[in-house]
Amino acid sequence: MKTRHLLLGLLLLLMGGCAHLNYLPSPEKTGINEYGSYIRVTLKSNSIVRGELIALDSTTLVLLTKKKKLLTIPVNVVKQFKLRYARPKSYGWTIPVFGYLSGVHGLYAAISLPVNLIVTISVTASGNKAYSYSHKTIGWDKLKMFARFPQGIPPQVNPSQLR
Repeated sequence: MKTRHLLLGLLLLLMGGCAHLNYLPSPEKTGINEYGSYIRVTLKSNSIVRGELIALDSTTLVLLTKKKKLLTIPVNVVKQFKLRYARPKSYGWTIPVFGYLSGVHGLYAAISLPVNLIVTISVTASGNKAYSYSHKTIGWDKLKMFARFPQGIPPQVNPSQLR
């Protein structure tokens, strides 16, 4: 009985950790999203800045933080970045469910439980990495495609009013 409560608690904990940013679209709507992608920038000073990618040119990166503060970061102080352009699919629920279902296999559970754990953990890990790029997989020239304003902030837009 305690095991069932423990597994149910673990399942609820895993599902609660599946929070995402509201402005990131579902994978089906990535082509029609009016917002920029989420980006996590590590600077050469090892400080980390997170927010929505607003614009990018050859010298500067413009971000909108969660606190609605507009930051302009020179590209030459950026050490690395990680970009997420859509909400990842969450398969975290499969780990406890398939682990629990291995119990019905009787003596074969000693074999099926490790196999189920290996498969479900690897699928969950790859699902969390989907819809993202890093400095290793995409260059600065292609990064601007994921900005709210890929050609730069238009003159008629007041950057302080972006939300």
